[in-house]
Amino acid sequence: MWVYGDAQRAGKTHDLAARIAGTLDHLGDCPQGIVRHAEIVTAFVDASELIQGLIDAAFHERGFDAETPEQERLTGLLFDLAKLVESSWRTGFVEQDVPAALVSAMADFARDQPGEVTTRSAEGYSIYALYPETYLEAARASGLGADTIVIGIRSIGLSLSCLVAAAMNAQAPISLRPVGDPFARRIEADPQLLQAVLARGEAPIAIVDEGPGLSGSSFFAVADWLEGGGVERDRLHFFPSHGGEPGGQASADHRKRWRAASRHTGDFDETLLHEGRLQEWITDLLGPLDCPLQDLSWGNWKGEGDRSPVDARLERRKCLAHTSDGSFLLKFAGLGSEGQRKFDVAETLFAAGFAVEPIATLHGMIVERWIDSEPLTDRYDRAGLLDTLGRYLALRATLPAHNEGASLTLLADVAAFNAGQAFGEEAAESVRRLTKDAATMQRLVHPVDADNRLHQWEWRVTADGQLIKTDALDHSSAHDLVGCQDIAWDLAGAIVEHHLTVEESSFLASQVGSLSKREIECDLVDLLVPCYLGFQTGLWSMALDAASDDRKPALRHLLERYKLRLRSLK
Repeated sequence: MWVYGDAQRAGKTHDLAARIAGTLDHLGDCPQGIVRHAEIVTAFVDASELIQGLIDAAFHERGFDAETPEQERLTGLLFDLAKLVESSWRTGFVEQDVPAALVSAMADFARDQPGEVTTRSAEGYSIYALYPETYLEAARASGLGADTIVIGIRSIGLSLSCLVAAAMNAQAPISLRPVGDPFARRIEADPQLLQAVLARGEAPIAIVDEGPGLSGSSFFAVADWLEGGGVERDRLHFFPSHGGEPGGQASADHRKRWRAASRHTGDFDETLLHEGRLQEWITDLLGPLDCPLQDLSWGNWKGEGDRSPVDARLERRKCLAHTSDGSFLLKFAGLGSEGQRKFDVAETLFAAGFAVEPIATLHGMIVERWIDSEPLTDRYDRAGLLDTLGRYLALRATLPAHNEGASLTLLADVAAFNAGQAFGEEAAESVRRLTKDAATMQRLVHPVDADNRLHQWEWRVTADGQLIKTDALDHSSAHDLVGCQDIAWDLAGAIVEHHLTVEESSFLASQVGSLSKREIECDLVDLLVPCYLGFQTGLWSMALDAASDDRKPALRHLLERYKLRLRSLK
């Protein structure tokens, strides 16, 4: 199935660097403790995305990795920020002066940067609750010392390797970008880069990245590159983000190598939950808790009788805190500026009556008030549902886009491919016929921060009958290829997920257009319905493959519904 992708963001390099410099400059205004530490991490994460983008731009221009003076400068800046994160964490957030040289270097960097850069959000930091501190803990527990040669695998591995090197008091890391077939990556690098590694003697080598994923090929590409140069296998130490094995695309040899390798893994549960750190932080914010934090991750937030579909792989980390002032949900929203952007959207949705009250951000988490509610069912007043959908989508139509989502042509290609994989070539041909005008209709697209998750089970009904939209912050920046889209994408989603008739669909489009004061192109909505169905088919087919047995029936029912809807399109 074709689902995943990386939504890109283009921005002025100076502006992005100046924002990071501003965060550092204002650290003195932050209260001591987790708030200040979170701001340091924000500067680090934002810098990691910017610097990775700049290094990758040079890599693509050259066609191979090489150590250049500019790359050393960029890596050095990120390494200095990693040291600041490490120092804050190691000392228990004891306030220390930010090195004046670092503030000055970042300000100079911001001043010297012309042009634009394309960046990608690091999924680990923005989606999968990969906390930098877990790599600090893994490096500290590894027993490796300052002589270790640290290699980071770009993208996110560049910043993670800076953290590992900082915790070991080692030299700044080398970074590499594996290329080629996703399941058979290789390294393209200046031979001098390997010679520089070999010149450092018999020191251990730490290879750092998120993952392993389906094949582990990025880790093994670096290992093969080193071993091909004469490095002994027993010198290699891997720093992955989880303790599991590579996925189903890994070769038998790679699985064997992974099992025998020295691996050092940090862990969210151990670092933040089991050791009580997250509970301590939320207590500082809300006051004493009535009982320990309740983990609601992996779909466990749903009530006992709720049998709606769940894709546990993509569920955000969530915890529930009970206090004398009520209950509060902590949901991972993203480290760096991404978390604050989502909090701002949450405040907008709450002010308009569509979401629960957001209280604060807490080191990558959004804290919001918990309201008891029931799932939306078909028994809910139809006119009231249409009215709420219309007002909600009209508001979403005013939220500015924050990334470059997939083109109509890409959405159409994805839909046809997924439909063919799931339902056969006849379904694929039907999608191709219905979306044949995708390229010419691209001119009608005006991307916004769309919801991308209009499913019925994402709406909850409060005790007083109010409809509340949940999961409304994440899906335009999810680890898929959709990204920010025209509000017509959400209209297509509403039509499919709420079984709207032709008359109801027309009414909803008219209401959204009237309230948002923007023209709704009904032809665009019609084209996006099969695109939406094809994408959802791919997404939930993959969820079915990974689901536990008790969750499979709901997923099969959902996929059957998408299949029938595709067949009904004319």
